[in-house]
Amino acid sequence: MMYPIFALGLLTVGSSARFAFRGEHQLLAFVSWMMRTLLAAGGFGWLAEMMRILSASQGPSDPMLAARVVMEGTTEAAHVPALALMFITFACLAVAIGQRRFPLPNPSAVAR
Repeated sequence: MMYPIFALGLLTVGSSARFAFRGEHQLLAFVSWMMRTLLAAGGFGWLAEMMRILSASQGPSDPMLAARVVMEGTTEAAHVPALALMFITFACLAVAIGQRRFPLPNPSAVAR
C-alpha cells in the first residue's frame, strides 16, 4: 500500500500547493476528498499488514519468537498510516497558506 499512498499523496500535495500559489478555490473539494482517500488507504494498509503479521505469528512454536514477530511487524505496519498522515499534514499546511493568501470575499461586507 505504500506505492498507492505515495502516488495519492503526491497528487494531494500538488493540488493543495497549486491552491496555495494560485488561489483556485475549486480545488478545495478535490483536496478534501483526496485527504479522506489517504486516510482510508492508510487505515486499509495498516489493517492488511496486521492481518499478514498475525498470520505469520502463528507459524513459530516458540511464543517468544511469535511475540517478537508481532512487535516488529506492528512497527513496520505503522509506517503505512504514518506516510498517509505525513502527506495529509503537508496538504493541510498548503491549504492553510492558500486560505490566508486568497480568502473568499465576505458577502456581508459588500456595500449596499
